[in-house]
Amino acid sequence: MPAKHLLLDSELPLSRAQRTLVAAAVLTPAFPIASSAQEADPMITDRPDFTESASTVVPGRFQFEVGYTFTKAGSEERHNFGELLARVGILSWLEGRLGLNSFSQIRSPSAERSGLEDVTVSFKALLYRKPDVSSAAVPQVALLFGADLPTGEGSFGEDELQPGGRVALDFELGERFNIGSNVGWAYLQSDGERFHQGVGSLVLGYALSADVTAFVEGYGFFPENRGGGSNYYVNGGFAWHLSAGFQLDWKIGLGLQDPDPNWFTGFGISFRL
Repeated sequence: MPAKHLLLDSELPLSRAQRTLVAAAVLTPAFPIASSAQEADPMITDRPDFTESASTVVPGRFQFEVGYTFTKAGSEERHNFGELLARVGILSWLEGRLGLNSFSQIRSPSAERSGLEDVTVSFKALLYRKPDVSSAAVPQVALLFGADLPTGEGSFGEDELQPGGRVALDFELGERFNIGSNVGWAYLQSDGERFHQGVGSLVLGYALSADVTAFVEGYGFFPENRGGGSNYYVNGGFAWHLSAGFQLDWKIGLGLQDPDPNWFTGFGISFRL
């Protein structure tokens, strides 16, 4: 099922996007080519929901996931353009991940600012691959680990590495239902001071048809910001598999804490090479 960057999530500068695509083209010959059977399998993405999937990209394949999110929090509006996550299959159980994240633009009655967010480099390792036939109580398990690099602009980035990790679980409940969950930790920096952040999520996916999946999800941060309290969110949406290697998605959700209003929506495209 569809499933975001390892650490916390305007036009994306063309030169940076081009560098990523050029790197993909250069590195492709270094990896084995996937079989036709693997190519026919539908993609499992890490968007549009917050929960990361417990699946890795097939060795020798590149997968790109991009999107846009609009957030309304009180009188402040935020546009995130890009949200680029590039994934490459390295081994049958390991993928590399490069998150160029977004160009963010924030508008409020008193000010307007914009800038690039930090780049994320991470890996996803499959710890347990669920057999084709097994109990629904036995999940597929993966570990995500990496760090945000101090590459952002102004208030949209930090001055030091921000490491973190998550354990991802996927449960299959029959042919149509799927449950995913993440439990994670990050050692973040804000205004020059470090703090520990926990994260947890639970998502339920339902296959409306062979090509369309719907999801509902809840997730939270403990705390979301240094010196703040825990914050919780709920959201839902759809993913349309137009082909085995091309997906469209849409999401909408809200925060369960002040300010009011506190909601977001977005859409995205995912494809693989």
